[in-house]
Amino acid sequence: MSSPTNYFKIGLFVLLGLAAAFATAVAFGANQVERRTLAYYTYFNESVQGLDLGSPVKYRGVTIGTVAAVEIAPDRRHVQVAAELDLENIRRLGLTEASSGEAGPIRFSVPPELRTQLQSQGITGMKFLAIDFFDPETNPLPELPFPTPLNYIPAAPSLMKSLEDSLVRAADSLPVMAERISSALDRVDLLLKGMQQENVAEKTVATLENVNGLVADLSDTVKRMNQAKLPEKAAGTLVRTEAAVARLDAVLRRFDGDAGLVASATRATDAFGEVGRSAHGTTRELDATLRDFREAIDAVRDVFESLEKEPDMLLKGRSEKEMP
Repeated sequence: MSSPTNYFKIGLFVLLGLAAAFATAVAFGANQVERRTLAYYTYFNESVQGLDLGSPVKYRGVTIGTVAAVEIAPDRRHVQVAAELDLENIRRLGLTEASSGEAGPIRFSVPPELRTQLQSQGITGMKFLAIDFFDPETNPLPELPFPTPLNYIPAAPSLMKSLEDSLVRAADSLPVMAERISSALDRVDLLLKGMQQENVAEKTVATLENVNGLVADLSDTVKRMNQAKLPEKAAGTLVRTEAAVARLDAVLRRFDGDAGLVASATRATDAFGEVGRSAHGTTRELDATLRDFREAIDAVRDVFESLEKEPDMLLKGRSEKEMP
């Protein structure tokens, strides 16, 4: 026989279950009451397919709120998305300014680099609202034809929207590119035809042959210069010029120094009694010095006259009829 049913235990179990469900509901409700949120608005100029109510709002992967509403904007071209963000997370992001008190009105402060963007969750097609910082130069503020609320965050195009716009611009520029390529090919064709009519190839071959001839002539000239030993003749000429300059330098030294003519004249003026002998010796020495000076001057004059007659004498040397 079966044991009798214990209704007391069944009733106790039901009461305990109801109490647990009530406590869970109270705890969840209290958490929702304590959770303070703020609504922020953004406007997208693209499809928001896959973004539903309750979709997460994330900042670099961290959930900071949920999507509260998805509606058509006043211009009937943009889509208005309202997001409820946790107040604590908003304060961490610096989207609010300090108020006078906890119950005072909250003032919004959105940084100029902050943007919202639609992003996809894997391959399911579901989307979420991402909030991040973008470069204002590459993502400028969108121009909206209607006034925006104070708690407004500008939107940046999504990846798919950017790719779509790039493809459209590329498709629009294809006819222009094709026309430019066709024009360039026509110019190349005309250039080739002109080259064929003017025999540019034959003229180029003739020019190269002339260049080869000039190189051969230059090579023969260098060989003749080496066979004529022009460097040795130039060296001999320079040696003779150096000897003439040395002689001139020796003559000039006789006018200077303790034994020179100037010193002799000074000593002669100091000793008046020996003027005759000193003057007689100085005159003989002056005559010899002047002769040497004249010979040196004549030698230098001869060298310069030879250079005037034969400017290339330094390279070829003196002619055989002038060789001593």
